[in-house]
Amino acid sequence: MLEAGGLSTVSLSMVPAFTRSSGVPRLAGIAYPMSRPMGRPGDAEGQRSVLRAVLQVLDAAKTPGTYVELPFTWPQTPAQARREATVRPPIYKLLTRKPWLLRKLYAGEIPEER
Repeated sequence: MLEAGGLSTVSLSMVPAFTRSSGVPRLAGIAYPMSRPMGRPGDAEGQRSVLRAVLQVLDAAKTPGTYVELPFTWPQTPAQARREATVRPPIYKLLTRKPWLLRKLYAGEIPEER
């Protein structure tokens, strides 16, 4: 509705293949752990850097269909990030309980909300 009304949008995703399958018009992918799309808690400068990069994608992508992988790397190993993470997003919880759904999600088979 926003795009149809003339307001361009961009999504930031740690799982860009999944997010692309949902049909977002512009996408910035970032290789950060789940639940940390903007960066580490308390790292205001790092979070501003991510926000600036996402806004640059929005500015540069004049038409829908754009995907940009942002050039940020997480400063910890995946194991360190998992140990530090205390909040798990709903998609993580769902896939932990029902890992067979991951294939369906990647295939774009997204169930209707109930």
